Order: sequence, then structure tokens, then C-alpha cells
Amino acid sequence: MKLKKTLAIIMTAALTVGTMAGCSQATLNYSKELSNTAKWEATTSNIEGKINVDALGIKEEVTFTANGYATKEQAYVDMKFNNTSGKIKIPEMKVYSDGATVYINKSFYEGLYALSGQANSTGLANIKEEYIALENSTANGMDVNKIKALTSQPDAMIQFGKLIFGENNDIDLPFVQNGREYTIKLDANQTVDLAAKAVKACANNLENLNKSFALGLSDEDIAQIKAAANDEKFNTTVNDIKTSLAGSTITSKELFTDSSYNSDASINLQVKDFGKISMEMKATNTKSEVKAITLPTSKIKLTAEEFAKISAPSTTTIESTTNVVAK
Repeated sequence: MKLKKTLAIIMTAALTVGTMAGCSQATLNYSKELSNTAKWEATTSNIEGKINVDALGIKEEVTFTANGYATKEQAYVDMKFNNTSGKIKIPEMKVYSDGATVYINKSFYEGLYALSGQANSTGLANIKEEYIALENSTANGMDVNKIKALTSQPDAMIQFGKLIFGENNDIDLPFVQNGREYTIKLDANQTVDLAAKAVKACANNLENLNKSFALGLSDEDIAQIKAAANDEKFNTTVNDIKTSLAGSTITSKELFTDSSYNSDASINLQVKDFGKISMEMKATNTKSEVKAITLPTSKIKLTAEEFAKISAPSTTTIESTTNVVAK
């Protein structure tokens, strides 16, 4: 489990553009813009997008919208999906967060079971509450104060990148800056090279990651991951991925003002012997006044271990007398 959590952090950091460090002036300016939005007391967000799949004889389109609101400590988002053909029924997802606790509507999980053609697990079916609250155990162990301090700095993204990838990393994002507008265009080779460089940097910075994010890795775990990332087989795999993704592109355009932050991104994947997958997403984020977020009252609080048990095909149930706040 520790290795899985570590790899998840590494891959998330490697593939999420916003967390990558950089040293060019455009990247530094972009980081300052992001830092300014982080200082807003509250933000209202609206997202719309679509995903198209044309692969292995399957041709489907899914559109989605999301509306959210966030303050310094709490957030809420309501995400809805629609399949043009009506064959894929992705459930609505409502998410609340309060510090390290995340609340997700039970009906979302039930919808995922239905989508996969399975019956609900017995444990999930026995829950009467409308929301399942999970505490982020990773956040409990990480150096939260250190990370919060980073977000207050003008070059927050750069500093967070150093925390993830190491002080002496040479990862940079190829931003083209035009005033307060920032664009990126990457082909398959550029994307894979950037991700591979990020994965290696993370692996070689595992000692620091282990401390900052409380990964609980042993020296042996760290040595294994480092060896894998620096092995010649890794480079061979990178070249194979480039070949498989030839023709793929990633583009993004982000525009900042003193009271808004808008983004327009597209990903077009062409996978050899598989097909094409594309995603387009537009987001509008607006500086807002602080207002109260009413958290769900019909909820059951579970640990990650308890949730894993009730999600499995079993008869496991969770007593709801001590950790439930009813309507």
C-alpha cells in the first residue's frame, strides 16, 4: 500500500501541469498569478467539457459540467455527466470538503456499481445516510504547515515544485506569455519527455517526499523506486510510449485578471492499435465574497479501511450509532 501511495503521488505530480517547477521568466510569472488567486478569500468555479472516444469499435461522447465554490477551509462542487447516446449513465457527483474530511454522495458510488453492471456491495447498500465522509489520512501525516506556507509565497508553484522534484531539478514548462495570458502546446514526444523527467526527479527526491508527505517508506522501498526510475529499461519504456502516442497533442490557454482566472484545455490522444480519445475543458474561476457552506447532515464517517471493507463484495456492515449525524 505504501508503494502504491508513493507511485500515485509521483504520477500525479508528473502528469499535473500545475505542480511542475520551472525557472523561465514566463513560468515564474505564471506562478505569481496562481499565487494571487490562492489569496482570494473565496472562489466560484464553473466548468464545462466533453470527452470523445473512438476506439476498438466504440464511439461515444460524454459531456460534463461542474459548479463549485471554495473558501480557505471548505469547498463544494456538483459535477454532472451526460452521454449523448444514452448508453453510459455516469452518476452525479456531489463533493464537500472541510479541512481533511471529504463528503461524497452515496448515490455516486451506487451509480458506479450500476455503470459497471454490478449490484451494490452489501455494506454500501446497508448505509442509510446520504453522504459518506472520509478523512484524508495522507493529509494527517504530511507537513501541512510547510505546504500552507509555500502557497503564500509569490513563487508558490516554483517552491512546491522544488518540494516535489528537488531543489536542483531542471523541469520547466514551455509557456508562451502574452500579457497575462499563458499558452502551452505539446506534442507526444514533448509530453512524454516532460512526464518522464518529472517521474525521475520525484524518484530521486523520495527521501524529502517521504518526510513531507508522511509516506512511511523504508530505505529499501526508496532504493527500489529509485533503481526502477534510473534503470535503462525506463528509457526503453519511454521510447515505446512515444511510439504508441505518436500524433497526440496537449494544449492549454490560461488568462488571468485581478478578479478571475479562466482556462481552456484540450487533450487529444492517439493510441496505436487502440484508437482516439479526446477531452476539451473550459473553466471560469471568479473571486467571490465569503459565504457559509452547509455541510451534509445525513452522513456516516468512515476510515479508509472501513470504506474499503464495505465497498468489497461482502456482508461487511458499519455500525451507524456513533459516527453518524442524521438528518
